[in-house]
Amino acid sequence: MKRLLLLACLLALPCAAKETVKLCFDNEDAYPSTLKNGTGLSFYLLNIVAKRLDLQMIYTPLPWKRCLKEVEAGSYDGVIGIAYLPERRSIAAFPLNSASQALHEHRLLTTTRSVYRRKGSSSSWDGKQFLALNGPVGVQAGYMAASVLKQRQIPSEDSSQSTDDIFRKLSIGLLQIAVVEERQGDRSLKTHPEYASKIEKLAQPFLISDLFLAFSYPFQNNKTKLSQAIWQEITHVRESSQYKNTTQE
Repeated sequence: MKRLLLLACLLALPCAAKETVKLCFDNEDAYPSTLKNGTGLSFYLLNIVAKRLDLQMIYTPLPWKRCLKEVEAGSYDGVIGIAYLPERRSIAAFPLNSASQALHEHRLLTTTRSVYRRKGSSSSWDGKQFLALNGPVGVQAGYMAASVLKQRQIPSEDSSQSTDDIFRKLSIGLLQIAVVEERQGDRSLKTHPEYASKIEKLAQPFLISDLFLAFSYPFQNNKTKLSQAIWQEITHVRESSQYKNTTQE
């Protein structure tokens, strides 16, 4: 049988390998999008996309800042779970409309970044501004919230790679207040009672944004039709009963 298969390939019968798309993602848990154990809504969605388009998607975990640099350099074809900011267009190609706005329908999922503080702290957030800040706002390195804080000239501390590390700093008083992804933050408090006893979530969210699959410019320029097809299929899968019946955004 193996000899017959080899002969078929030599005779130019349909034996072509699948198109490969190499993607990187944050090597820290970014619940519910991408988790270190290979699960998460984005992986689930992209695996369906890959099957429908007959692609082989290879996922590589990297430190977030390194992932972005590798995609910018063209070493990877794209990055999973990146929020759109105008300055990030220099890093990767997003699905945009004619007004250079990110296309909501092509998102992987929508995420909420909430504000958490050490219980008893006077620092607060009213939905528009921070009040009585006693030190910088903790945020994960390289994440969208860090860029937003910088734009608003709000002091921040972004040396942490994970939500758990930010909450550790809150719990021991190294930070008074922080911004993290809500579902990841709530998950961390649930799994770490020592944090939950010292940290509380504030009512007003800091930021609601979409997360996308963004492609490197070499990939997008050389395989424009494929990148468009992937974005279109992300929309179709996310709106499908197959996806909705199994997950909740």
